Amino acid sequence: MDLYTIVFILVAILVLIGLGLFGLIIIKLDKWIDRKDRVGNQSIYKEGIKGRSNESMKESLPFARRDGTTSS
Repeated sequence: MDLYTIVFILVAILVLIGLGLFGLIIIKLDKWIDRKDRVGNQSIYKEGIKGRSNESMKESLPFARRDGTTSS
């Protein structure tokens, strides 16, 4: 193998590691900002919001009717 090939592979690996670490930093910052700006216990990272029933979720859907049925 040429020296240029070895250097290219090493630089490519270092760039990929750097991009991965940059992505992790972005994820940490996003979670920190979400925690900082959170009102109450709401978070986009949780499955559901506590205290919100299925009825209120049905009413918020654009295709849901007032009686709880959906249009096809």
